[in-house]
Amino acid sequence: MADQIPPCLTGSEVTIHTAPLPGEDTVLVFIEANAHVTHVMSLTPDAARQLVVGLLDALDVVAISEDRPTPEGR
Repeated sequence: MADQIPPCLTGSEVTIHTAPLPGEDTVLVFIEANAHVTHVMSLTPDAARQLVVGLLDALDVVAISEDRPTPEGR
């Protein structure tokens, strides 16, 4: 399965979908990259929330680092 992971996700469009399972205390999480589902997870609501918050925090770090000029001035 590791051979199917693209070497660089920079050009990929990634989407996360969630759906609560009725009657259960779990959430299905679908991760889609370039219109193909790559992962399906069943998580507790708290774990799904932590996953999404962690991803948003990671995006904030990337956005902050992109705003700062590099030492070469690029």
